[in-house]
Amino acid sequence: MTTILTIIGMVIIGSIIGGFTNFVAIKMLFHPYHEKKIFGYKLPFTPGLIPKRRNELSEKVGQMVTNHLLTPEVFKEKLVNPNTKSVLEDTIKVQFKTLKEKNYTPQDFINRIDYPLEEKLNETLKNTIEQKVDKYYEIHQKDAIHSLIPEEIYEDLSRQVNRVTPEILSKIDIYLASDKGKNDIYTMVEEFFEQKGKMVGMIQMFMTTEDIVYKVRKELRNVIKQEKIHNMIDLQVQTQYEKWMSKSLDEVVTLGRKDKAKVLIADEITESVNVHKYLNTPLFELVPSLFEYMEGKGTERFIDYMIQKVGDNISLILERMKLAELIKEQIDRFELSYLEKLVIEISNKELKLITLLGFVLGGIIGLFQGIIAIFV
Repeated sequence: MTTILTIIGMVIIGSIIGGFTNFVAIKMLFHPYHEKKIFGYKLPFTPGLIPKRRNELSEKVGQMVTNHLLTPEVFKEKLVNPNTKSVLEDTIKVQFKTLKEKNYTPQDFINRIDYPLEEKLNETLKNTIEQKVDKYYEIHQKDAIHSLIPEEIYEDLSRQVNRVTPEILSKIDIYLASDKGKNDIYTMVEEFFEQKGKMVGMIQMFMTTEDIVYKVRKELRNVIKQEKIHNMIDLQVQTQYEKWMSKSLDEVVTLGRKDKAKVLIADEITESVNVHKYLNTPLFELVPSLFEYMEGKGTERFIDYMIQKVGDNISLILERMKLAELIKEQIDRFELSYLEKLVIEISNKELKLITLLGFVLGGIIGLFQGIIAIFV
């Protein structure tokens, strides 16, 4: 009886020791979380295995994931998968349909980020135009006006100048033939006689004022029809035109005029562009061809193009993303208690079996020790 009790006792003791040893070993994977010291001396096996090797562990996990799990080939395979392509196409088409049905405008998206884009665009546009005007003036201020005008426009202006003289003479003739011209000449004749006194006024004894006005109008209309007068006026017009075209830019547009002009030009162009109108126009009205294209074959072609480009550059993209470092950083951010909880949740059953196996093996060892002890 004593022998049996001895064996049973050895089995129980061995089982307790084996199970407890495995339980402690499992706990020591994580505990303690930090280094422990007594009298300034570091206790062995502190911190636990995983806390102590955490940096190496997270680094190895990152390398394992990028080298064997999330490889460029895996990403590329997923990208070219028909299901992936179908999901992307459906998603894009739904988004474009939503944009069209709800009349989304660029301003709707700008309002979400609370950014004064319209104000900034107008300000930028004005500043850009003013800077361009200043730079242009600085570079060309000593250049002649004719050299700054495009050749086609300059030729057109020259043709228009040739029409000035006939236009002037035509306007004069119309004026002389009009009632206003008649009245103005009549007034001038009356004033002339009043200013010259009685001697000149004696002419009125032989001709009435109306006769004199008639003669003057008739002669003036005959004079302006003479080629000599035409050539004389044309010469003056051409001379003044060439003289003005030969002036430098700063002679025609002074610095002060330039500063006023650039503000007016910037305001006028900015108002003409009308940024507010474009920002508040529905996207499908702003770019109808894009919506029509994307609703048809455009989405499929766009997805094919993007998949091809991403696939061709996936290695470079992953390299620049530094995925291994990213995974390491994320693991390092986890609290050790969370990591322990995560591991236990995943392998709780296996850890319990390991503990149980310790009890069993310890019991078997205790059994053999008891048997050996009896015979020895």
